[in-house]
Order: sequence, then structure tokens, then C-alpha cells
Amino acid sequence: WEKRVKDIIRTLEQYLQVTVEDTVQDALLLFDRAVREKRPLGLLVVEQETPGDETIKGFVTPQEVVFGLATRFLKGAGKSGPIFWEGQLTAESQDGLSKHVGEIMIPIEAYARENEMLMEAIFLLYKYGKDFLPVANKEEVIGTIHMDDILKEIIEISSMERTAPTSGNV
Repeated sequence: WEKRVKDIIRTLEQYLQVTVEDTVQDALLLFDRAVREKRPLGLLVVEQETPGDETIKGFVTPQEVVFGLATRFLKGAGKSGPIFWEGQLTAESQDGLSKHVGEIMIPIEAYARENEMLMEAIFLLYKYGKDFLPVANKEEVIGTIHMDDILKEIIEISSMERTAPTSGNV
């Protein structure tokens, strides 16, 4: 018996939420809170159409924040090569703090279904080049599956293999 996606998902309640209109500065404050509260380092990006009715639009991870703040630099570095100077990180960070989260988020492109086998989730993670994917029950996102959690499952399988008795040993 192998676990299914639903057996190792991280529920949405574990994530802090940010809206598409919030700023990167708002997101940074939530990341700081996530670290202090030992929550996953990712934010759920939601759009509230009516009070109490939120739609998940995507996610923001540390990678989106860092690369989102350095967008101008990275585009220029791709054209003429990187040029570095003292205070560059501070300048790029301050310029990007007022960006909207919607400008840097990862939109939901694909998702795993809760009853899929883990190998199906691995295939989707590979296909889309992601470290995690949303998990859906019908059309509703109910959590996420992360590469880290799949690795933990593989480690568990590996440890069971090491402790399993081999034939011929008494």
C-alpha cells in the first residue's frame, strides 16, 4: 500500500494569506510572521470577490519575492551581463516593495488531485518544474503537495527497506 497525495498534503489552514492587491512589503511582513510561527514559507494569494468568498489565485514563495524585487536588475543582466555595486540590494529592494503581490506571484497552472498516486504528483512537479503544487478535491483547492514531503515519504520507504528482514537470515 502506497500513500496517495491526500495522505501527505499541507492544508490551506497552515498558510498565511495575502491578496493580489497587497504589496510586496505586506508579503514580507507575513513571511516574517510565518517564520516566527513555524508555518510553511509560502503565502496563499487570494482574491475576495464577495465577503467570505475567496478564490485562490496563486502562491508567493521566497523565490518570487527575491526575484520579483530584482526584476529590473535581472532583465538588465540578461542583456549586458551583471554589474554589481555597493548598496545594490538595498536599492533594488526599496524600489520593489510597493509592487503588488499579483505582479510576482505564481499563478495556479496545474494541480494534483487528492486521490492521485504520489508518482502522478511527481510527474506533474517535474512537468511544470515546480517544488510544490496545489491539491484539488473536484475543483476546490484543499492544500498543497511539496517536493520536501515526497522526499520524506521516499526516506520512510528507504528506512523500511533497510529494516525489512532478508530471506535466508534467521
